[in-house]
Amino acid sequence: MSNVQTTPRSPVFRSEGFTLLEILVVIGVIGILSAIALQQYSAYRSRTIDTQMKSDLKNASLAMESYFSEHRSYPNSVAKILTLGFQQTNGVTLTITTMTPSSYTLTASKPYGTQASFSFDSITGQIN
Repeated sequence: MSNVQTTPRSPVFRSEGFTLLEILVVIGVIGILSAIALQQYSAYRSRTIDTQMKSDLKNASLAMESYFSEHRSYPNSVAKILTLGFQQTNGVTLTITTMTPSSYTLTASKPYGTQASFSFDSITGQIN
């Protein structure tokens, strides 16, 4: 057996683990990836809320037309179209505005979408 002493400056000394610089680089990379993922998640969530509002508008317009075919007038409250199968999405606020006996506007709103609300016009059939 030889009497070899190992010191930090000795070529025989081996360190186990990572250096501080390696750990800082890994933490930096994880931070950058987290920032990108969070931004993408926020955009995905906003698009999902927009889809919920637009879906409610389409379904409510079908219920409005069903109501009109039975009563020959458009309803002025959401409660009246709930009996025709319209199921409102949680958190989406729907407003009915009857403009004339033969036209109406629906407005759906929910926080945190890409815009505050969407509207459906019965004359054009478009969602804006």
